[in-house]
Amino acid sequence: MFKTQTIKKARPMMDKPFWQEYHEAWPLASADENDVRAIVLDKAGQPWVATKVGPRVLVRAAWVKPDGADVVGSSHSICIDGSGNVWVGATSGLWMISGGKVRPAPGFMQSPIGAVTAKGSLVVAAGPDGVFWNKGGKWAKVPGRTMQNVRTVYIASDGHIWVGTSSGLYILDPSGKKSVVRLGRPDVLLSSNVHDIRELRNGDVAVASTGGLDIYRGQTRVKSLSSKERIPCRELRAVAQDAEGRLWLPSRIGVVRFDGDRFRLRHSRRWLLADDARGVAIGPDGSAWVATAGGVDAIRRKKMTLEEKADYFLGVLRKRHIREPGLVGPAVLKKRGDLSASFIEDDDNDGEHTGMYIAIESLRYAVTKDPRAKANARAAFRAMEILQEATGTPHFIARSVLPIGTAPLHEVDRTFTADEIAEAKLRDPREKPIEKRWLPTKDGKYLWKRDASSDEVDGHMYGYALFHDLVADAADKKRVASLVDRIIGGIVDNGYVLQDIDGKGTRWGNWSPKSLNGDPNWNEERYGNSTEIISHLGVAYHMTGKQKYLDAANYLIQKHGYAENMGKLRYVTPSETTHINDELLSMVFPNLFNHLLIPDLKMIAIKALRQWHQNCVRDNIPFYDFVYNTYSGSRVSLDGSMTTLREWPLDQIEWTVDNRFREDVTFDRVPGRDGVKLSKLVPRDEMGLCNWDQEPYFAVIGRNGEREDRPSDWLLAYWMGRYWGHMSAGTR
Repeated sequence: MFKTQTIKKARPMMDKPFWQEYHEAWPLASADENDVRAIVLDKAGQPWVATKVGPRVLVRAAWVKPDGADVVGSSHSICIDGSGNVWVGATSGLWMISGGKVRPAPGFMQSPIGAVTAKGSLVVAAGPDGVFWNKGGKWAKVPGRTMQNVRTVYIASDGHIWVGTSSGLYILDPSGKKSVVRLGRPDVLLSSNVHDIRELRNGDVAVASTGGLDIYRGQTRVKSLSSKERIPCRELRAVAQDAEGRLWLPSRIGVVRFDGDRFRLRHSRRWLLADDARGVAIGPDGSAWVATAGGVDAIRRKKMTLEEKADYFLGVLRKRHIREPGLVGPAVLKKRGDLSASFIEDDDNDGEHTGMYIAIESLRYAVTKDPRAKANARAAFRAMEILQEATGTPHFIARSVLPIGTAPLHEVDRTFTADEIAEAKLRDPREKPIEKRWLPTKDGKYLWKRDASSDEVDGHMYGYALFHDLVADAADKKRVASLVDRIIGGIVDNGYVLQDIDGKGTRWGNWSPKSLNGDPNWNEERYGNSTEIISHLGVAYHMTGKQKYLDAANYLIQKHGYAENMGKLRYVTPSETTHINDELLSMVFPNLFNHLLIPDLKMIAIKALRQWHQNCVRDNIPFYDFVYNTYSGSRVSLDGSMTTLREWPLDQIEWTVDNRFREDVTFDRVPGRDGVKLSKLVPRDEMGLCNWDQEPYFAVIGRNGEREDRPSDWLLAYWMGRYWGHMSAGTR
């Protein structure tokens, strides 16, 4: 019997604190109130907003309508002067809020106001009737004419007033001594359709327009950010700068952030109530408060280590993702996006996902010796035993079980007509119509689901091996060995298929030489499944010591060329490449190397591993990179994998994220790759939630907030990295 391979330790990647961003939604009470046009923060950090139905302020976590605000109506701009007075530009005119009460701006002859700004005690308001300023308590019209559709005004340090309109940027001299300057040509302004003007921390002036961002020093443009610089969206509505100098740029498709070297995009319901972002204000703690067409959002951040993130995700998993009798799955939200009420539905891969959870807790126990991890691993293993016992057979496993009285939601029992069976066979020759898919257990406690797959077996074996080697005591080891002996023994005894209760193999559970080497319908699984079965036989031999498993491996290798099959493991045809196969093999390879039955297979196994990893190296998936660096005899940089772990969002709700309209992406047009796919990955917090077995290159990913997915993929990668020494514990 071979011992677990000794892991060669490398210098671990340091788990230093990083900024973890997260989101808070602050919707208002009605659709009209959620039509937010502008936002500003007062000295206390309270957000004030201009909405379709007037101003509102967030006080102690509740939106409040200031006294008298009903008369204001449709509002477009809002600012605060040096004395703390709030000024609101509205269709009905200019309004001032002082002491919590709204009143018409003193001394102002009311006319529609599209923009208002303040600098100290000086207030400037502008609309179709002109630009007005209040100096010394009296309102006066600023000399000079501008295009009448005014969006924004800015008071420059030299006293000039900049006015942004839908057709030009105007610079006015309040003294009237200088002529009006109009900027509009492409050589001085990206677009004449201007939305916002703001002074930056170094005194430069930033102008946001539908063409991007222009930065001026004095009245000379010194820099531009647009499509040429690969900004995600050039149609900007506003600009703000935080204390670190980063620019926040609300746009048509979300909030763009620029740190001087890299653009980021915060969009979708993960980050914003609506992608139509109109304004932004930076809080004293660095939070970005964003005004959108759907309400107000706060994008916050906190220092975390990956170890702290792992603790957080484990809490999420334990709270909402484990159901009777201990199976792990996604949480279906009774109301989209609302975590307060959820349930865990049955899933075809309940066994695989629970096996991954056993692996998480086994690795966590090996690293930390936390007794809770040992208890959790034992409980999950018991759930996996139930998946086998439920079938009433010595060897078969259930895809899932449900307590009696719980209605299945996926692949419910049904009848098939002859035409439907024929259609299914035409569509997929391996299709196996099963009318009675859910059956009661003999003890009447559960319904169990038939037609388990090779995916399930892979997940089972991965979890069993780690539980056996890292957690189990002597009694546990006997239980694990017995269970593995029944499952893998049944596969061997039944001609290398996973035999269902009808005496036939399941649709996907097939490792037989007749199918893999002789049936064209199994061409795509030939090399991967050959690798799987040799790995499973090694685990079974490791736990039981039974000669039948060594004999079975020799039979498949010597008579049916499974070693040669393994050596050809590489998916190069685009239509045959899937991330599902990548994930399954990432669980198969550790068992293959740790429990290698035949030492001469090692070089072939390394070749297979290296070829497999070539397909997914560009994806920066830590699960895969950790496996590769541990067993391949070679190494890839783990910088990308660490970035993946850090940028993985805390919010596990499966919001739909649409990246089709970004200007900084290109699309993959390679023949054979179905769907709208990107040619390069966007950061994990800018794509829809995508586990390791899912396609991260799709331009649109998500379920519209219907579920919170299990964070087990992230946790498994993290604890693999810790156990194998690829990353350190968290450091402060």
